[in-house]
Amino acid sequence: MAAKGNSAPQADRLMDLFSLKGRVVVVTGASGPKGMGIEAARGCAEMGANVAITYSSRSEGAEKNVKELTETYGIKAKAYKLQVDNYSDCEKLVQDVIKDFGQIDAFIANAGATADGGVIESSKEEWDRVINTDLNGTAYCAKAVGPHFKERGKGSFVITASMSGHIANYPQEQTSYNVAKAGCIHMARSLANEWRGFARVNSISPGYIDTGLSDFIDQKTQDLWNSMIPVNRPGLAKELKGAYVYLVSDASTYTTGADLVIDGGYTCR
Repeated sequence: MAAKGNSAPQADRLMDLFSLKGRVVVVTGASGPKGMGIEAARGCAEMGANVAITYSSRSEGAEKNVKELTETYGIKAKAYKLQVDNYSDCEKLVQDVIKDFGQIDAFIANAGATADGGVIESSKEEWDRVINTDLNGTAYCAKAVGPHFKERGKGSFVITASMSGHIANYPQEQTSYNVAKAGCIHMARSLANEWRGFARVNSISPGYIDTGLSDFIDQKTQDLWNSMIPVNRPGLAKELKGAYVYLVSDASTYTTGADLVIDGGYTCR
């Protein structure tokens, strides 16, 4: 049983604190084969949670991930189509998951979009796309699931932010993305205060993670990125799943309003 509201967990053993058996976790943006979303879902399923994942266009990838989750971990999993920048879609997702799973214990708002340029060279529509997906979409998910958490008196909301919310990346220009992710970090802090009586809210700020989305970037630029990372390599998405499990489990019942920076040391320079 999940710790209620601000109460301390009843369990003492670490394995019990990290256990998600009987919990239901929603992970948005989990249709890729090696992205942060599917790794978060894998981590939660590995610890016993039933998992609802979402996709925007890659239905085949999402169904493949559902098959893997159910067969590998023996849990219940289901995929839902979600346009995260549409609030009605977010409301419907929450209603559908509650109907199919009975409850939502944790919600990992991971769906996002990257920028294709800076403010001058990119269009107004491109700015809106990034902000609406990364910032507004996260807020819509929070608004949709928040009342359910409040009604139950417990819940954990985890936002995938980025180290880009702390620094300005170089050499690529991506002001819209940086601004959106900075907003996500402060959204987590603000919601942690707003929801203080019934739910915890935290964010994770990954650095350069090899999810395949940056494969089109020229090697010279990727080498430059790596040279600015103390561990001298991009991270793997599986190196984040422990953080997601921590934040949705009772191991983190005294953690709220926090941002976990997992960037290979990039922001310490």
